[in-house]
Amino acid sequence: MELKVDLRREEETLFVDLQGDLDINSNKELKEKVNSAQGVKKIIINCENLSYVDSTGLGAFISIYKNIKEKGEGLVIRGLKPHIKKIFLITDLDKVFEIEE
Repeated sequence: MELKVDLRREEETLFVDLQGDLDINSNKELKEKVNSAQGVKKIIINCENLSYVDSTGLGAFISIYKNIKEKGEGLVIRGLKPHIKKIFLITDLDKVFEIEE
């Protein structure tokens, strides 16, 4: 399934809604869209409609995190489905990212 990335901005917060599969074919698009946003202090990624994440998808989250952290700002990931959240737990990325239910 193709990845759909919807961006919405409220002041200095960028809301990112993901739908579909975040994989080798779609991770570059996500990184480019999110990292190109200017003047953002916080990024909230909604993963409620995210179906699948592979290792390159995890890499996209890490890239976005590093980019926003260089500016001294924050990244929140919310709405992970249990099978995707398990990947974050296994890789200890739950200790890196702020993950909300």
